Amino acid sequence: MKISWLLSLFITLISFVNSYSQADPNSSEANKVLEIKGLVLDANNQTGLPYTNIYALNKNKGTITNEKGEFKMDISDLDKTDTLRFQYIGYKTQMITVAQLEISSTIYLKEEIFNIGEVLVFGDTPDPETIVKNVLINKAANYKKTTSKKQAFIRERNISDINNIELDYKKSSITDLDEEVLATFEENIPKHTTSFRDFLGYLYLTKNEKDSITFKVDPIRTVSLKEKEISELDQLESIFEDAFTNTQEDEYWKIKTGILGLRVDVDGEPEDSLNENQSKLAFFRNTLNGYLRYSLLDNENQWEFLYKTGRYEYELTGGTRVNGEDAYIIDFTAKKKGRYNGRMYISLSTFALLRADYKYAPNKIGKNIHLLGIGYTESEFAGSIYFEKKDDNYDLKYFSYKMGNSASIDRKLSLIKKRKRFLFDEKMNEIKFGLNFSMDAENLIEYLVLEDETISNDQFNSFKQQKYMETIYVDQFSDKLWQGFSIIEPTTQMKEYKKQSQ
Repeated sequence: MKISWLLSLFITLISFVNSYSQADPNSSEANKVLEIKGLVLDANNQTGLPYTNIYALNKNKGTITNEKGEFKMDISDLDKTDTLRFQYIGYKTQMITVAQLEISSTIYLKEEIFNIGEVLVFGDTPDPETIVKNVLINKAANYKKTTSKKQAFIRERNISDINNIELDYKKSSITDLDEEVLATFEENIPKHTTSFRDFLGYLYLTKNEKDSITFKVDPIRTVSLKEKEISELDQLESIFEDAFTNTQEDEYWKIKTGILGLRVDVDGEPEDSLNENQSKLAFFRNTLNGYLRYSLLDNENQWEFLYKTGRYEYELTGGTRVNGEDAYIIDFTAKKKGRYNGRMYISLSTFALLRADYKYAPNKIGKNIHLLGIGYTESEFAGSIYFEKKDDNYDLKYFSYKMGNSASIDRKLSLIKKRKRFLFDEKMNEIKFGLNFSMDAENLIEYLVLEDETISNDQFNSFKQQKYMETIYVDQFSDKLWQGFSIIEPTTQMKEYKKQSQ
């Protein structure tokens, strides 16, 4: 039973706001994998350094720390004399052997900031706001699209809390969907849900924008937290699935409240064509494509400190070296109309943004809409991104962003099935009810490139994306799931969370 299907349909109501190969982890072979765990800390204040780069120099493999500074790495193919490089921009890089890590796996990095005047050819220190403006001026030259094949690890983590839900039944012409069933849904829908999905696979991207498909996915392994089984909700889901899968080509579903309406995207895949561990890969590809838009630096709200520099105070803190090139370190704080506080590392020679770490400033929020019984507030945002120079281009190495929001709706709603006609579409089925609903949610996306290979257009075109993706569903995270793979180490909170039985 897939509660997320019901929740996704239910939470679709909130979108009105914005429109106004699988291995057995328990096999003996898997248990032979050698791994090392550790922690990377700031040497001065003992705080974790999130998304520190860890690279095995002689094996062309690596990982990064998680949001708490924790890491895990497969060392099955490493010798005790092999060296790992721990690199965090603005800190002194450390080289540590596997043997040293086995003795002590806590790594302390010291901040390394020099006077920017030491590397400037001319004496005048540039204005930091001018430096920031040059990031966008030079964006097209620094971040060129390439046709490539990337091995990537992606983590999605979602936490939601329903604070209130009241359903006031009005009428229904949908078979088996009556007042009693709606009351059962109201009583049994989980008030707190935590979910995660870890994906490892290859991403094929093309620079040719004329291609109808510019992004393809080849999964290696996908692990997801199993949803709680609730028989009463299983009955409701079956009713909706029966109704939706019987939608013909000239028919569609629509959610309506007052004069506002939104068509429901119905997946017409017959239920018996998918097994319980399968999902449509095209849908997942579109989801990943949406996540990757963050790295394009195009969203003026998420990257406001690049686009609307007048809303910020900038301070040139100093300089540092990043993979052989000198970089400005610029701290920024929000003025009255700004949203974020953070730090940027910008190349002296090309003005490429190498890294940014930022979050909402105190008492700042994003969108805050309360209108006609609909409410939506973006209460939390924290982002981090890192690009590495490769030849004359800067390639995305990782990014993460965490968003917190609250949403509410207090309105009368209709879910309507219609048939297309020449003048006025015919109403076929309808359920009407009043909804008083509020929830809080937190969403985290982490993306790490493990391998990056330039390929030809012929190689891109010859790869055929499969139709379905297999998922390993678990009740609780286990280290055995990813033995032998390089991933971002889960946080303790994520490891300890276990779906409770009903």
